[in-house]
Amino acid sequence: KGPNVAPCKLLPKGGFDMELNYLAVTILGLGLCVAVVFDFAANRIPNWLVLGMVLAGVVVQMIEAEWAGLVSALFGFFIGLLCFLPLYVFGGLGAGDVKLVGAIGSLVGPTNVIVVALAIILVGGGIALCYITLRGGLVQMARRYHSMMVMLMSRRFQYLPPAPGEAAGMHFPYAIAITCGTALSLLYF
Repeated sequence: KGPNVAPCKLLPKGGFDMELNYLAVTILGLGLCVAVVFDFAANRIPNWLVLGMVLAGVVVQMIEAEWAGLVSALFGFFIGLLCFLPLYVFGGLGAGDVKLVGAIGSLVGPTNVIVVALAIILVGGGIALCYITLRGGLVQMARRYHSMMVMLMSRRFQYLPPAPGEAAGMHFPYAIAITCGTALSLLYF
């Protein structure tokens, strides 16, 4: 460990040991809070925020492990991007959300970003399901997925997008799910 930064053990349980230092946790917390505000206010996550978090991740990782820290930050960034890139390609997430997960990866490292990504997916799915239910779109969504399952079983799969105005097709500020999933993973893994 670097001499200037104290470790912050965040209630490790299970097989993963997500030990981050206080500086990384502080940068992560502040960056994610700012991302949530921008996502709710402007439906976007600014590039300057993501870039700042990535650069901070590189610096923090290099303080911890010198050149190996640089490699860890860059691999964490790219693995974070790759975890959510398919969701962007298929229109499920915005580019800012994907880049934000990459920035998280630069701060937590390549192994931990996979755990964080899984927690984000679980929390995001739960929030999205609540959002759709509260907007009265659960039955429509269930029918659509049932139709897709029938088509899959008959070997003629086709994605059926949400109908215009359907709750499942409405914008959902995913930065809150990213923040909650990251916090969950830091606290419990």
